Amino acid sequence: MRLGLGLGGLGLDSQGLIEQAKAQGVSGLLLDVSEARQQPIAEWRRQLAENELEVVQVGSWALNPLRPTPQTEEIARDALSAAADLGAPYIILGGGTKNPNHSFCGHPDNFTDKAIAEAAASLKPLAREAEAAGVLVTLEIHFATVLCDWDACRKLIEEIASSALKINLDAANMIRYYDYWSSSDYIRMGIETLGTMIETCHAKDVVMHDALHMHMDECPAGEGCLNYADIIGLVEAHLRPDTYMIVEHTPLDKLPAAMTYIRDSAAKAGVAIF
Repeated sequence: MRLGLGLGGLGLDSQGLIEQAKAQGVSGLLLDVSEARQQPIAEWRRQLAENELEVVQVGSWALNPLRPTPQTEEIARDALSAAADLGAPYIILGGGTKNPNHSFCGHPDNFTDKAIAEAAASLKPLAREAEAAGVLVTLEIHFATVLCDWDACRKLIEEIASSALKINLDAANMIRYYDYWSSSDYIRMGIETLGTMIETCHAKDVVMHDALHMHMDECPAGEGCLNYADIIGLVEAHLRPDTYMIVEHTPLDKLPAAMTYIRDSAAKAGVAIF
């Protein structure tokens, strides 16, 4: 297994991103397309080579496949271009939602075969462009979006039928109320259902608070319900040994503890990090 780091939203410049990656001992970076474009590609390449790092994923979360616009479709194409220029193997975006306010929040029309077909039609041109560019599109799953469960993920991948389209396993994004106390069983079901449709993984966590009505929040890996020793063991058993686990959505002051937790979990699972 390989470790990556995503620090989008923290306002770090390229040097700050690289310094954090080096400090945490990871080999790869997740960059939003805006971060990838904050300096010339040649300068990015120089800095990455000097620090023995690579860009793993270029994010294009602006594109909502169920509510696309010419502008957001252009951002996705730019992410493909940036990834190809940086030698990054993947771009990443969400599967889509009908919610007009947030690309990872729910809507009653998300959870249908019609929504899967619509998302597939929206994503097929991007998948074809990715094939030509030699880059893979990874879709970030989330229970509130069209990729609401493991069967929906499988159906969408099969509908698009492109070798350049895969799933990014973000376990925290899939935990619903009744999965919270048996999260390892639910994630095992997903990995066994999707198998090699999964290409990359994100590492963060989810915690439930004792409050009325229901309150569940993201949190750093190791602070919530997910057992990453179980998850890493499943990834090792079912996916390639060089699969990236990318730690994200973690404040800088909590990042060392989260990285230690992921490494300790890998050791507990008997999985080598390289």
